Amino acid sequence: WWFWDPVENASFMPWLVGTALIHSLAVTEKRGVFKSWTVLLAIAAFSLSLLGTFLVRSGVLTSVHAFASDPTRGVFILIFLLFVVGGSLTLFALRAPVVKSHVGFGLWSRETLLLGNNLILVVAASMILLGTLYPLALDALTGAKLSVGPPYFNALFVPLMALLMLAMAVGVLVRWKHTPTAWLRSMLVPVLLGSAVLAPLAAWCLGDFAWPVLSTFALAAWVVLAGVRDLHDKTRHKGLPRGIAGLPRSYWGMQLAHLGIAVCALGVVLSSHNSAQRDLRMAPGDAVDLGGYQFIFQGAEPHRGPNFSAQRGSVQVLRNGVQVSLLHPEKRLYSVQQSVMTEAGIDAGFTRDLYVALGEPLENGAWAVRIHVKPFVRWIWLGGLMTGLGGFLAALDRRYRIKVKARVRDVLGKGAVA
Repeated sequence: WWFWDPVENASFMPWLVGTALIHSLAVTEKRGVFKSWTVLLAIAAFSLSLLGTFLVRSGVLTSVHAFASDPTRGVFILIFLLFVVGGSLTLFALRAPVVKSHVGFGLWSRETLLLGNNLILVVAASMILLGTLYPLALDALTGAKLSVGPPYFNALFVPLMALLMLAMAVGVLVRWKHTPTAWLRSMLVPVLLGSAVLAPLAAWCLGDFAWPVLSTFALAAWVVLAGVRDLHDKTRHKGLPRGIAGLPRSYWGMQLAHLGIAVCALGVVLSSHNSAQRDLRMAPGDAVDLGGYQFIFQGAEPHRGPNFSAQRGSVQVLRNGVQVSLLHPEKRLYSVQQSVMTEAGIDAGFTRDLYVALGEPLENGAWAVRIHVKPFVRWIWLGGLMTGLGGFLAALDRRYRIKVKARVRDVLGKGAVA
């Protein structure tokens, strides 16, 4: 689901810095602090977007995701990137003292936790930037070839995201400016106890007590229960129905986005830790057991598509002797381009995905076959969709429309006076 390909990283870095920017903007809007930091994040997010364009379009990267190899276009993008970054940072250096804020806040405050959120996201983006660009710089300067792959990124990124989830729950509960320690403790203790109970229970239901799985369940429960605790605190005076109706869309966007992060984290860890894969030779009638499923290869036969010819396999999937799916992986030849493509047979489910792909044909009707069982991989995409929907809800908040209308009235009023 994520291979830490340099082009994938090029799109991920501005997302991380942009997420930090959104949270920093919330502090600037509410309390008038982090003004310089917010401007710097905006410059960094846009600059990283341009850097991604350069990496993808210039041909400096060798990747299946790179779109072109055009040095002329790459030079143009690089000059534009240097102009934008250099000009922006120069203006920032000249004008930063003007936008400096002088508002104070305590250690246990929402400002502090959002600043911690910003630092974690920026450190994560910097770590990815280093791992992506260092091999290119080393190759350009010395000619040495160096590959930075998943072990580096996973070893650094996973702990940072665990720390982010820890801070996320506390950040939801703390107040602006200052939070009494006793009150915060009373809010967090039930969340901590609930997480300690729910994590082993969820691992027991799944039948997996591995430390990565147990830790992720605890973090996900920590985030979700903190959101529930905050919702209860905000609606305790009016009652749940009236209190919920009075909460703004930006609040629900925040809750949904944080819930999406928890769901995505569960999908990542459960899919990575419990996936099963086999590459094997299968003749018609051969069967293999994998991940609690039995895959029976029934053979392959010619198949004609609208613009391709193919060998179409049939794989029966059984669980406890009952058929759950019939997959049809294909090996396609597109006649116009004369290119061979593999079309996997996929059976998608809420708790697992099954993949079967045909490799090369072998003797006596046998094929090289690759089989995957991926638990909870759909939760990764579900979490991403929830996070995106949360951002959409926050953008639709009524107070932003009111500010725009007020600004328009002010402009029209000044025009009428003039």
